[in-house]
Amino acid sequence: MEDYHTHYIGKVADGRQFFGYETFVFPSGIPANEWEKERKEYVLLYLFDNEGNHLETLHWFAGTTDDGKHAEMIKWLEDKINELGNVEYTDIEVKPFQTIIDGVVFGLVPNYEHDVVELEPSSTIAFHKPWDGEYDT
Repeated sequence: MEDYHTHYIGKVADGRQFFGYETFVFPSGIPANEWEKERKEYVLLYLFDNEGNHLETLHWFAGTTDDGKHAEMIKWLEDKINELGNVEYTDIEVKPFQTIIDGVVFGLVPNYEHDVVELEPSSTIAFHKPWDGEYDT
């Protein structure tokens, strides 16, 4: 879904695939009026082989929402994608995976109860059958 959560997705000339995005983690127990001071902001670039297997996760913890580093997060992500070399922004096919960053699960994690694969943390988006790239937020 172009220009929404999935606009940093594509393939590298060497066959690898990539998925980059910004996300956040809410620490437990924060007061509702203090979320901007406590919400942890991350930017990630997942790399996959040509068969969709997760190879590695590049990430940057950019501080809290209150730190206001959104422009720096986008620059970091675009710089990392540029470092991959010749890329094409296009659809990719990858397999579910998960990795732990700062004690938190990140990745495309199956939720068998709802028959979806969720982009974690925060269940940012959920992919569902017929597995054609459409998702819900």
